[in-house]
Amino acid sequence: MSPILKRSLIFIVLMAAGLVLYMSWYNIKAERFNETAIPYLEQALPKLTSWQYPELEMLLSPTAKTVFASDKVRAAYQEFSQLGQLQSMSRPEFMGNRSETFEELGDVELIAYQVQLEFETGPAVIKLNLASDGQRYYIHHFGIHSHIFADHDDS
Repeated sequence: MSPILKRSLIFIVLMAAGLVLYMSWYNIKAERFNETAIPYLEQALPKLTSWQYPELEMLLSPTAKTVFASDKVRAAYQEFSQLGQLQSMSRPEFMGNRSETFEELGDVELIAYQVQLEFETGPAVIKLNLASDGQRYYIHHFGIHSHIFADHDDS
């Protein structure tokens, strides 16, 4: 076997092994959070999508509550009510995590999830950052993407 072919084969094997190791590490990280975060999201998303701020407020991190003190932010949240009632949701998908420190909560783990939602007006995707202080989860940030807003912006 030629030296170039041998080196190429070794390179491919090492890349495949690295990919398998990375996928295993990622799945282990995801499972660490999925056991508790998915049930939390299944309970919290219907409240978040009720479009009633008092329902949402109970779920928010202290930092997010400060952001929602703005009338502009609350008005933007109310715009999401154009989606109508939540009909169904897919299983939340783990997107990643990182550690941060917040004045109100101390050291927390920020865990990102994405969920496919179905509303009266059609499909949407919500991306959330959950803050976990080791005791409970808080919704730290979220964004909802739907064609209804893209169509609305074009007019």
